[in-house]
Order: sequence, then structure tokens, then C-alpha cells
Amino acid sequence: MIERDPRTLARLQTVVTALIEHRVSTSLADVERALARWRSGAHSALAAHGAVLRHAARCERTVERVTAAAGDRPEGILRDAVDAGLMSSEEFVQLVGKDPHDVPSIDALRDEDDASAPDKRKTLEQLLSRGPVLVHVDARRADVSVPPRFGADASLVLRFGYTLSPPIADLTVDDDGIGGTLTFAGSPCRVQLPWTAVYAAMVEGEQRGTVWPEDVPEDVLTGGEAAAPAPASVAPPVVKEEAPRAKRTSHLKLVE
Repeated sequence: MIERDPRTLARLQTVVTALIEHRVSTSLADVERALARWRSGAHSALAAHGAVLRHAARCERTVERVTAAAGDRPEGILRDAVDAGLMSSEEFVQLVGKDPHDVPSIDALRDEDDASAPDKRKTLEQLLSRGPVLVHVDARRADVSVPPRFGADASLVLRFGYTLSPPIADLTVDDDGIGGTLTFAGSPCRVQLPWTAVYAAMVEGEQRGTVWPEDVPEDVLTGGEAAAPAPASVAPPVVKEEAPRAKRTSHLKLVE
């Protein structure tokens, strides 16, 4: 157990700052590469803007993890500092009294696609308590289960809710994602959306919602053609379990 004496706490604060600065600097490198591609004409301004949004979200999550762990898991912070090369194993053992590999990481520098899953679940549960929710999903992502004709759509929008008619009796929101049996052109189909594929959500009828910038597909930001157009059979908003795609020029203006 790490001692709580002033000297050790001061060192911990230094490590916290160093971890955050390390994450910011490595993430900024991605932004610089995106800006360089924009200046060379290889990328659009929107693609560069997307990199900036992902940078901001990535760094915010790092601050949240480190701040949350500072009080009850300081050893985990120091373990991440060792992994990042910001602290030697010898100093770690001196402060904690254990080998770094015997202490779980707090994942301060984690950048996996599912890093925001808990946040997405909490957000969707809150939105669903207010009414029907339009969920924006990249149907091309792994483990997405939707009708085959939508499988190549990067900006598919599906409608979920607890009070729809007909109801979604098997609507589930858990640690893995959101799912339920929706109706497509009169035919029911069980869909499953892992959190890695969900990048925006908003309550139907509202002009503001939530977007997870780091998960927005780059071709959606740039207006690319990778996503297949929705077939003509996609119903308008009156269909209870499905909503049409927003026009690409305003796709992300409805959610913030």
C-alpha cells in the first residue's frame, strides 16, 4: 500500500500530471498527422476536424480515469506510469512495496474502441427514460446484427423506445450494447448493436443529443461514399422501430 506522507503524495501528483501530458502529447501527434494530410490536400477539413474531436474526447477520458483513481487506486496510476516509461520499476517497488506486474492497471492510456461503453450505456438509459431514441450506428462494425441490406451503411439510424407501438418487448441495454426486435418494412428482425458501433444518440424530436466523436466513422465526417445508400423501402419516421438517415450535410448538426 502506498504511503500517504506529503513526499509520496507530491510524487503521485507529479506522476498524474506526467501521465496526462503523455496522453495529450501522443494524441496531438495524431492531430498533427491529420492536419498535415489536410494541408497537402489528401484529407478534407472535416477529416482534420474529426481528428481534433477525437483528440479532445480521448484526453478527457484519460483525465477522468486518472482523477477517479487518484483517491482509491493510486498504485494503479503508478503502474501505468511504469508502463509508459515515466517511472522506473525500482522506484515503483520503493513506493508501493510490490512488483509493478502485481498491481492492476487503471488503463489511463487505454485507447480501445470499447473505452466509452459504460458512458454510452448510461447515456442511452437516460435518453430512453425520456422517450424514443434515434441511435446512429456504423453497421459495418464487427458484431453488428442488422438486416443484410443495411450491413454496409456507416450512418444507419434506428429507433428504440420502451413505449413504442408495436412495443419492443425484448429491448435490452447492457454492458455489451443495445438490442431488440425492430420492424423493417413490416418484417420483424432482431438487431444487436455493440457499443463500439454506436456513435451518436438523441431523443426523437429534440435538436440536441450526444455524440462520441472518437467513434464517428471518418467517411461520415468527410461525406465519403463508403456507406451504402439506404434502400427506398426504408420507412419514414412514423415506422416505430426505425428512422430514416439524416442528410449527410447535416448528419452531425443534430447531435452535440
